[in-house]
Amino acid sequence: MTQKMSQSGIDALLSAEGAGVLSLTDGAETYAIPESFGYDGTHLYFQFAHEDDSRKMAFLETTDVATFTVFTTEPAESVQARGRIEAVPHADHDAAAAALADNATVPTMNVIPDTPVEDLSMAFYRLVADSLSGRVFDDPMKNPTEA
Repeated sequence: MTQKMSQSGIDALLSAEGAGVLSLTDGAETYAIPESFGYDGTHLYFQFAHEDDSRKMAFLETTDVATFTVFTTEPAESVQARGRIEAVPHADHDAAAAALADNATVPTMNVIPDTPVEDLSMAFYRLVADSLSGRVFDDPMKNPTEA
């Protein structure tokens, strides 16, 4: 059984967690990838490290509506944000960096190990959510039903 999460619960989960799964599409195929993120109460910010021929960046160009899912297992809850992904304007880079510094989970490994860091490009993006929804999942072991 699930319960709808309140807006304050959604904000709390997005502020507490620093990673989720970003789902993109090219119209025929989907591409879901774990991503660190920052949340400022309005936007979800990402800093993408990528090579010139990045599959992720190609999918970003063809995705009209992206989905980003954040979840925990104890307690079992999740938030789903849906909306467009856009490059962060240069004037907003400080806001993006601040949001990422507040709660992004920094990867502990190089996700592109065969590419020297100096050959990677870095870019700020944000998900402008058209919808945010959350669910809290009941623990069936707390209230087992009787047969």
